[in-house]
Amino acid sequence: MERYEVTLIELDTQYEFSVQVEVDEAEASENITILARVGKDKIESTNYAYLPAYQEFRDKLLVVGYGIKCNGSRLNAVQSGMMGATDKVYLVEMGRQALMKDIVHIWDYADIDVFPDTQQQNDFFEQWNKR
Repeated sequence: MERYEVTLIELDTQYEFSVQVEVDEAEASENITILARVGKDKIESTNYAYLPAYQEFRDKLLVVGYGIKCNGSRLNAVQSGMMGATDKVYLVEMGRQALMKDIVHIWDYADIDVFPDTQQQNDFFEQWNKR
C-alpha cells in the first residue's frame, strides 16, 4: 500500500487543502485501487491499469466538486500500454513524439487551474496520436 499526500482544490471556492490518498498497486489483487476520504465522502476507484484507475478517481472527485493538482490530471497526461501497471505517464505535446524525458509520476504536484475529465484527456490523446 502506497500513500501520497496530494493537493485538492474546491472548484467553487478555489480553496486548496491536502488529502492523503492510499493506493493498492496490485498487491492485494490484480487491480490498482485508489482511495481517499474527502470530508464525509469516500472516493474510491479500481481498474486493472493505473491511469484508468486514476482517471476514474479524478472524475469522481470532479463530480463532488474537487480538482486534484497532480500530473495525472493534466490534459496532456498519457500512458503507453507498456506503462499500464506503473504510476508513470508521459506529458506529451502536439506534433512531437513522447520521449523518456517526458515521463513523470502521476501523483507529483502540478500547478494547474484547469481540470479535464477522462473524456477530454482521451480526446486530446486521439488528436496527439494523429500527428
